Amino acid sequence: MLTADTNVWARALLEDDKAQAAKAKAALAQARSADGIFVPLLVLVELSWVLRSKWEREKVLETLDRVLRTRGVQVESTALARKAVDAARSGATGFAGHLIAEISFASGADEILTFDRGFARQPRVRRLR
Repeated sequence: MLTADTNVWARALLEDDKAQAAKAKAALAQARSADGIFVPLLVLVELSWVLRSKWEREKVLETLDRVLRTRGVQVESTALARKAVDAARSGATGFAGHLIAEISFASGADEILTFDRGFARQPRVRRLR
């Protein structure tokens, strides 16, 4: 199993550099059919930020969801990532904020502090003023 850096996923998905996109797609396909690809949550967060700079929110969330469902791809804490994608679809907070909440609460945190007004609307998230 291998891990592909965020820039490899970004090139394959955005296709903004044709040569790198072709290499990235080939490498990801080969890894999926061999021993698989491990995707750390950090890569998903970075990828969501990169994609969001180019695409609309729903397309980003659909792409993340597709990554979670791809055969040969093992995402760190898939259940938490899926909850974050689903929550981001229904709220003002983005994927990263929801993932922070899911990981924090699953790890035993009682509350999250933030300066983000939108994020502070979530349960157990308190805005610092």
